[in-house]
Amino acid sequence: MVTPFDAPHAELAWMFLQCLSQGGDVDEGFSLLSDDFTYWSLYTCLCVDRDNFRRAVDQRKRAVEIEIDLLRCINEGDTVVVEAHSEGTAANGKHYSSPFICVFETRDGLIVSMREYSDTRSAAELFPGWRAPAATEER
Repeated sequence: MVTPFDAPHAELAWMFLQCLSQGGDVDEGFSLLSDDFTYWSLYTCLCVDRDNFRRAVDQRKRAVEIEIDLLRCINEGDTVVVEAHSEGTAANGKHYSSPFICVFETRDGLIVSMREYSDTRSAAELFPGWRAPAATEER
């Protein structure tokens, strides 16, 4: 098992996740992303660009601040897989808890893509208005 500090790409991915968690510097996190960055989530099944992902992060942070506990990190070349658990209490008092896996692709010291696989039921309880698109959307 690799820890985030054993490999530069793993450290980059872990730093980014920490910037998105409670007390993190989101602007610093987004400086770690390439201009052509893309994000995909199992919950929405949508692939979005950097600007739309930033809007989603800002919206999520207004709803809930999360703490992230690292379970393990696997690094192979320019690919990093982080297995972790996120937890927090939403503004409405609901508790959020979800295991997740993120697959990062890096290039030239920046993150170019992130694919997130998490507990869709927990996300649906926290964000009931967000719906997955029709089956014809990109997966």
